Amino acid sequence: MRFIKSKLVLRVFLCLLSIAILISIPILAKSGKAKNKDEESLIVLNVWEVDSFEGGKGSRANFLQRVGDELPNCYIKVTTLTAEAARQNMKSGNIPDMISYGAGTYGFEQYINDREPYSAWCRGGYCLLSIADNADFADITSKNMVINFGIDNNVAIAAMLEGLADAVYEKPTGAYVDLINGKYKYLLGTQRDIFRLQTRGVAFKVKPLTKFNDIYQLISITSKDDGKIESSRKFIAKLKESWSKLDQIGMLDCQNRHIYEGEMNQFEDLEFDLTIKSPISLDLKTKLDDAVKNKDENQVKSLLK
Repeated sequence: MRFIKSKLVLRVFLCLLSIAILISIPILAKSGKAKNKDEESLIVLNVWEVDSFEGGKGSRANFLQRVGDELPNCYIKVTTLTAEAARQNMKSGNIPDMISYGAGTYGFEQYINDREPYSAWCRGGYCLLSIADNADFADITSKNMVINFGIDNNVAIAAMLEGLADAVYEKPTGAYVDLINGKYKYLLGTQRDIFRLQTRGVAFKVKPLTKFNDIYQLISITSKDDGKIESSRKFIAKLKESWSKLDQIGMLDCQNRHIYEGEMNQFEDLEFDLTIKSPISLDLKTKLDDAVKNKDENQVKSLLK
C-alpha cells in the first residue's frame, strides 16, 4: 500500500515537472529572441576626434565619449588622430562614421555625407592678453607682442586683419612663457591662454578679437550606412544639447548661450566679421596661405566671403 502511494506521488511530481518544462520553453525562447534582438539593434559608431587647435582645458575626445555613453542602443568609440593621420587613413579606405575637426582643417570634404555637411558643436576665439598693470591695448604694436602660433588654425589671418602681421610667432607654450617673463607686453592667443594664466594665478587683462575666427570644432557624418547615419544624427543632436557642459573643456557655445563668469564671459555674445566656410579643401587652404604670405588682405577677405 505504501509502495503504491509513493508511486502515485512520483507520477504526480513528474507530470507537474513536464507541465512546468512545457510552459518555460516558449518563455525562455522568447527571452532569448528578445536578447538577440537587442544585441542586433546595438549600433556601433566610430568617431574620430581631430584636435587641430588648442582647446580650453581637458579633452574634447573624452567629452564626446561621455556624450556617446549616454546615447541608448549605441556603442560610441572615440579615437583621437592628428589631421594628417586622419587624411591618410581615409585615403586608404579606413573611414569613420563621424569625424570631429577644426574649421581650418582641410582634406575631409570628399568623405563627408553631402546631406549634412557639418555641425559646429563648440568654439573658442582669438584674443589679446597682457599681465602688465598699465595694459590698455591702445599701445599694442608688432614689436611689443608675440603670437601663439597654433597647429591647423589660421591665427596669421587674425593677426593680419588686426594690423599685427609682422609680430613674432612662437609655439603655444613658448609664446605664453615670453609673456610671463616680460619679454613681450602682449600676447595674441586663444581661450587656451586664458586658462593657462588662470592656472598660474596671475592677474591679467583680455580683449577678444572679432574680425576673424576659425576656432570652431565641427562634426560631420562620414558613414554611408542608413542605420548609422540615423544614429549619428541622434548623437550630434545630443552633443548640441550638451552645450551647458562645455565649461568642462573650456570651450564656448556656438549659439552664444551663457556658461561662464569672469574672463571667459567676455567671449560670449560675440559676432565675427569673417569665418571659414568649412569644410575646406587643400586648394582653398593653399590660396589663403599664399594671400597671407603676400599680405594681401583683400584677397583673404574675398576667399572667406
